[in-house]
Amino acid sequence: MKRTRTLTGLLLVAVWLAACGGQSTDAAIATGIAQTLQISQLETAAANNSGPATALPENTAQPEADAPAETPTPGVAYVSVSTDTHCRFGPSQHYKLITTILAGQPVEVLKTFAGSDYVVVKNPNAAGDCWLWLRYADTSDFSAYQLPTATQPPTPTPTITPSPTPSYDWSGNWSIRVYHGGVERTGAMSCSVSGMNLTCSAVTNPGAFAYSFTGTIAPGYQTASGSFGGTGSGVWAAKITALGSPQFIGNLDTGSWEFCGTRSGGYPSPCQWP
Repeated sequence: MKRTRTLTGLLLVAVWLAACGGQSTDAAIATGIAQTLQISQLETAAANNSGPATALPENTAQPEADAPAETPTPGVAYVSVSTDTHCRFGPSQHYKLITTILAGQPVEVLKTFAGSDYVVVKNPNAAGDCWLWLRYADTSDFSAYQLPTATQPPTPTPTITPSPTPSYDWSGNWSIRVYHGGVERTGAMSCSVSGMNLTCSAVTNPGAFAYSFTGTIAPGYQTASGSFGGTGSGVWAAKITALGSPQFIGNLDTGSWEFCGTRSGGYPSPCQWP
């Protein structure tokens, strides 16, 4: 309806303009109609070409890109070694071994120990911790981590390994030789040992001389001394010639008689000692 009114108005204006221009009424009407139709066609074309107004897109908030995560300053200290290194109960080789830190294996440092080249690390192979020697470590400065100071465990009491008992064996059977005043007598002697006490009995020939020996074995077991009785009496002393040797040398009556023995083979020479 509104469009029809608009076209009618345009037609009247066109007729009036044509009349003012000196045209006849019929010509003016024809001209007005033509112009009105032309205007109508232009409006129709414009209306067809103009679709509904496209709304401008609203500003859509763009998601903010995640800010790159900051790399925190490491709060945990680590250390590794260039060669397999023992990790112990304390800061020296006198402490018992707990585990071995393998070359290139990073381990967490828990505590430092002032004035030493040891730190306390977390045991990577079991629960608990151990003391690691930094001789082969990639670093020895952990001051930036403000680690606590370790307390040294009590120093272990060294285990004293007793020396093996030497194999100086006085017990058993011996062949003995006694020489005095140009006379040599030989025979058999049998000995028994109780603790450090030695008891022997012997008979030598010629003459069937009988002897009984009692005495004490000295520390180290190599020498023994005491007294004898039987055919004559006095003191005696003897010494096994060497560790594991089957021979002994000695004397009777404070050195006036030669006294020696063997378990196998010949008698030692010299026979007397000292």
